[in-house]
Amino acid sequence: MNPKAQSFQAYLDKENLKDFTPEEISGDDLKPVVFRSHLALQEARLPVVVVWDLSIYGMVRILVARKALKKDNEAALLKQINATNRKYKAFKYYLDEEGNLVLDACILCRGQKVDGELVYILFDTLAQHLEEAYGEWMKTIWE
Repeated sequence: MNPKAQSFQAYLDKENLKDFTPEEISGDDLKPVVFRSHLALQEARLPVVVVWDLSIYGMVRILVARKALKKDNEAALLKQINATNRKYKAFKYYLDEEGNLVLDACILCRGQKVDGELVYILFDTLAQHLEEAYGEWMKTIWE
């Protein structure tokens, strides 16, 4: 396990947080470790991954909606993504290759230590945002 992943795991162990399952990814020079979990909203349970590697970055990625992009919602969905991305600095939405709606938050790390408390503050911020925004995303996707 790379040093940042070890640091994050140490924080999880210290705080007795059992929400994440780590998985080392082989064959990549940056030696990524993916920590998998879910974010439980009132309306949904969303898959979450946290990725730590040897770069200065960490990543929190949330799958907000599978197959969100449809022919009849493309303009409205792209408009909502752009408006939301202009409003928030800490995270960004995008559509991946399969048309899934994804939310990413990048975490900069000085050295090889992770500030687990800061990561959990970011999780809380993302959870609060999604509690408020999830219904609007679903309206745009399914209308």
